Amino acid sequence: MAKKKKKQPEPEINIKQKFDNVKILVETNRPKEAIAYIYLVYDDLINIKFKKPRLAHQTIREYAIACVNELDMNLKPEFIYPFIKKIEDIIYGGVEPTTNELNFTIDLFTNLYNKITGKTFTFKL
Repeated sequence: MAKKKKKQPEPEINIKQKFDNVKILVETNRPKEAIAYIYLVYDDLINIKFKKPRLAHQTIREYAIACVNELDMNLKPEFIYPFIKKIEDIIYGGVEPTTNELNFTIDLFTNLYNKITGKTFTFKL
């Protein structure tokens, strides 16, 4: 009789550790890096959960569009695009993010995280 393969547990992101790093970046007066890091956590989440890495030639927006169109995330574009827009505005807009903008971006991310993983995570600076 053939052995059944044990289902490997799905790899997970240590979200608490990642956001401890965000907090350190903010406390060391590097809010723009904190925003970029939050995007990288999102990128890791999609890559781990759906095995869809961002390709070298893709912009942040192109990757988000590809994810919405190609992945079965049960997420409407209205959930992903505001997060991506906020990331782009801060990273490429040349404006230093305020605490309110940081918290808003974190809220957008945590909503995405909760919907994608089915787990609850909250974080405030």
